Amino acid sequence: MNRSRTGARRALIVALSTITVAALAVGGYTAACALAPLPAPTIELSPAFTPGDDSAAVSADPAAAQAAVDAQSLPTAIGYLHGDEVWANDPTAHPLASISKLITVLVCMEAQPLEPGSDGPVYTWTEADRERQDAYLALDGVAYPIPVGTEITLRQMLHFIFLPSANDYAAAYAYWTFGDDDAFLAAVADWKQRHGLESLQFVEPTGMDEANMASAPDVLRIARLALQNPAVAEFTRTAAVEMPWGVGVIENTNPLLTEMPGIVGVKTGRSGAAGFNFAVARQVDVDGREIVQLSVTLGRESKEARAQSGRDMLAAHDTLPQSTAIVEAGTMVGEAVTVDGTRIPLVTAGGAAVTLLPGERATRAAAVDVAALGEAGARVGAVTVEGPAPVEDVAVVASAAVAEPELWWRLTHPVELFGW
Repeated sequence: MNRSRTGARRALIVALSTITVAALAVGGYTAACALAPLPAPTIELSPAFTPGDDSAAVSADPAAAQAAVDAQSLPTAIGYLHGDEVWANDPTAHPLASISKLITVLVCMEAQPLEPGSDGPVYTWTEADRERQDAYLALDGVAYPIPVGTEITLRQMLHFIFLPSANDYAAAYAYWTFGDDDAFLAAVADWKQRHGLESLQFVEPTGMDEANMASAPDVLRIARLALQNPAVAEFTRTAAVEMPWGVGVIENTNPLLTEMPGIVGVKTGRSGAAGFNFAVARQVDVDGREIVQLSVTLGRESKEARAQSGRDMLAAHDTLPQSTAIVEAGTMVGEAVTVDGTRIPLVTAGGAAVTLLPGERATRAAAVDVAALGEAGARVGAVTVEGPAPVEDVAVVASAAVAEPELWWRLTHPVELFGW
């Protein structure tokens, strides 16, 4: 009997001990669950705001630029100084006339660079130069005779070449630089290849020969190269200058240079086969960004038509910039996902637009700081925009607060809580 009571007492003690241990274990587990720090939420960004995703980019439709040149019946091209795009309606080569002089100067300046504003080296006028002058004048070409033995600086020579488009000085420059026609044309061929000007055909430095030819899009590329050379660009935008030797004031043949604000060159051309050619550039402000518009019109029937073609294409340029909403207010850029699966939308607090030229592209990307998550409406990051024009960052806010999961969830999700 005593032995039975002793056994029962021992069993009770064991049971109570087990219950106590179990209770302590449960209490410890409960406390651990209640006090365990929660893993940080994860961020899931929308593809439209993920760097590198195609849907995160916005591009300006080039269709309007192509339509502007397609509306012209004669060879036309437009583009911008900074960029590679060219829109044109005719890929075939046409006589260049005096636009040839842009090529001559660019090729010569590669061999003999000139610092902007510098007089450059001095050349002595030769008998061969005088004979060429006589020949150009006999063909009704532009020339400004000076006595044999006259010393002329390269700067003075370039004024004659670019302003009144003098043939004699263009030829003298080419042969002074390269020695003879063969060496000059070899340099042109090399230059053509390096710049990808497939339509260019060149036989002499002035444009008096109608075999000097190129397409309107290649002429635009040549004008772009001219304006990217600071020394050349200086001469293309000079309206007039007074020359010595009894010549007096010479004026630029660009009809818009003193007519329209912002004109920065570049060159005219005229011949029987070419008609009236015009490459013109204008600097304008587009939403605080300075851009240079380029226009090339070939084969116009008169000086007046040439000037009007330049006006028309620059006016067409003015209609091309496109203001595009790249971020709209209230757009969900992604979600914060808490450890218990709650999804908190992250939205933009404002909007932003970017002005793009045809063919330009801007991208957007969201960045979120997980540590900033907390109250509803708190700023947790920003959308940044990268493109040709500056755009202010747009704030990203959490649309709801991060809430603590209930104790029961903590107790029943040890894997999520502790990583077990």
